[in-house]
Amino acid sequence: MLATLVSAGTTTAAAASCETNFEARLNCWFRWIGEGTFVVTLNDTLPFDGDQQARRSVERKVVTTSRSHLIVEVPANHYTGPGGTALLLLAGVRWVEPSAHIDKLSPEAVKDLKAVNACDFNNHADLCARLADHPLRGSDLIKAGSSSDRSQHAYSVEAPSDPPTSTPATTQTPTEQTGTKKPADPLFGKKTTALAGLCALLVLLLTAFLVLVRRSSSQGPATAAHLAAPTAQAAQPRAPDEQTTRLRTAPATATAPAPAPTPAPTPASAPAPRHGREVGGRPGPAQTAVVRTELHPQGYVELDHVLYRAVWADPGRPPPGPGSLVDVTDARRRESDVLYAFPTAAGRHDQTTRT
Repeated sequence: MLATLVSAGTTTAAAASCETNFEARLNCWFRWIGEGTFVVTLNDTLPFDGDQQARRSVERKVVTTSRSHLIVEVPANHYTGPGGTALLLLAGVRWVEPSAHIDKLSPEAVKDLKAVNACDFNNHADLCARLADHPLRGSDLIKAGSSSDRSQHAYSVEAPSDPPTSTPATTQTPTEQTGTKKPADPLFGKKTTALAGLCALLVLLLTAFLVLVRRSSSQGPATAAHLAAPTAQAAQPRAPDEQTTRLRTAPATATAPAPAPTPAPTPASAPAPRHGREVGGRPGPAQTAVVRTELHPQGYVELDHVLYRAVWADPGRPPPGPGSLVDVTDARRRESDVLYAFPTAAGRHDQTTRT
């Protein structure tokens, strides 16, 4: 708190009379440190110069008596210079931006820091040893824990740009250096609009699907219980050997099927009515199923307590009504899940009372 409340005018006044060399600046700043915490912002590179003996004398005083009251900060994209790096290592509090450039220590600075016991160069992981070998970025110092992120230590309170029309409200906005609060994303509106459009499209597709399902289910009196039966078995094509083993004959008590009515003769000029799909001969072994909805030409038949979609495959005669028995076979295309329905063959019986 004391560091953030240091007056910018005090810092400028202190620096105005200290623009000689590194030793003069440090000596001048040390006198001001006696009045409290002192902040040095490296807005430009700082050389490492001055008389060596006098420089080491003031460096030793800073390290032994006032190091915890010296704060050095490096703004974003700024370079410290060799003197700025030495000053950063002498300070007790370091604030750096992740994009700041911490220059390599000069040989003279390494000798001074060793002489005043400001660093441990025997430890290769020490910050001084690393900077004596190569330059670093501010993010490297933050990750190592030897410096704090400057953007989290500087805030400003600004007045609103437009004059208030009612009760004034206090507006608090972070400075450009803080980076803790990001402005509104300009793409947020576009992302929201795209998401809303995608949701509307999904709702439209779902509505169309529900309409198709209702129209399909309204073709016959199939109940909700039948439609809720497992459909996974109907979707999977059965192998021929499974078809053969599942062939069943009607119960012995069933009555013989009634002969289909002979269609009335039509004039030669009028074509015969077609009641179903022309598929040729029966494509394979048949099973006996019960008609559950009208086959005109497609409807539903019940086979082993499961509803299947079927098409009437005898265009020459009308399809039987619900409750009648028909022979069903798989379609010629293996990937099709629609069965072919034929009149029952000789020896099979009509079970009109089956429900």
